[in-house]
Amino acid sequence: RGFTVIDRLVLLERGLLGSPSPRRDRTSRPASLHRVRRRNVETMVGIDQSAFPAGWRNDVASLAEIADATPSARSRIARSNGRTVGFAITGKAGTTGYLQRIAVHPGAQRLGVGRQLVDDAVEWLMRRGANRALVNTGIDNHAALRMYERASFERLDDQLVVLEHRRTA
Repeated sequence: RGFTVIDRLVLLERGLLGSPSPRRDRTSRPASLHRVRRRNVETMVGIDQSAFPAGWRNDVASLAEIADATPSARSRIARSNGRTVGFAITGKAGTTGYLQRIAVHPGAQRLGVGRQLVDDAVEWLMRRGANRALVNTGIDNHAALRMYERASFERLDDQLVVLEHRRTA
């Protein structure tokens, strides 16, 4: 039918009912987290563009669509040494939470910023009564998979398959 598989994604889930709060030692935080303001959006786009390969990068419009994908959502930025180094968009629909987009600037990766954003998102979802959180990432994104698994997410048997329609002449 003209569709081609362009990527496969791992789907991960974390149960939140009866789960301890993910709060980590606040003295070892690599960044301070803040609510997103309009003036932060272009910086978020820049981080997204640098953190993801072509085909997976977002612009202002697509980040807005991500934030609007669920009835309830929250966007946070991570700042370190006076500059924004990452962001997270978290959403909730019913009792299910979604880590919709997490991006960390390559210069700040592997310093704990991503994990801090994940923990913050999970705390927010728990406070709002979500009983589970879902996230997906590329099947070959081993660093992200390790981070999510260390944050108590478990891989589901199902994979998400990304298709692209190629028109034939």
